[in-house]
Amino acid sequence: MKKITAIGIKEEEKPFRVTFQKEFRQSLDNLPKGKYKMTVEKYQRKATPDQFGWLFGSIYPLSLLALNDAGYEFTNVDQVDIFWKCMFANKEVLNRETGEIMKIPLSKSEFKTVDQMTFCNSIRDHCSEFLGVFIPEPDVDWKTNKNKL
Repeated sequence: MKKITAIGIKEEEKPFRVTFQKEFRQSLDNLPKGKYKMTVEKYQRKATPDQFGWLFGSIYPLSLLALNDAGYEFTNVDQVDIFWKCMFANKEVLNRETGEIMKIPLSKSEFKTVDQMTFCNSIRDHCSEFLGVFIPEPDVDWKTNKNKL
């Protein structure tokens, strides 16, 4: 059975409302007979293309240069991506037979906007503190500046 989801909005002084309420209600009415568990949790947007653009267009290239200056031998941004994911975006997996704990890099495609900001700031902080390289904040007017070129 396909999962049914909807986005709801709660604004100050207004009742909770469901976006596309008619379609959501119709999906619920079309469910087969049975008991269902409903859960409401705060919605968080996935990381945006602009966030990934800043990561791959600025943070990774600048950190690649900094890492190579520090003695690493990375040749491309893909290698740097794996390096930073192992450092700051991993989860621990336990082998129950041996008790060994392994770290496995997470997929950035599943990051929420907050996760992406934390990941980028962790890289920037590391570069600043340990590699002596400052990676600037993204240019908020980059679209305007791009059109001027």
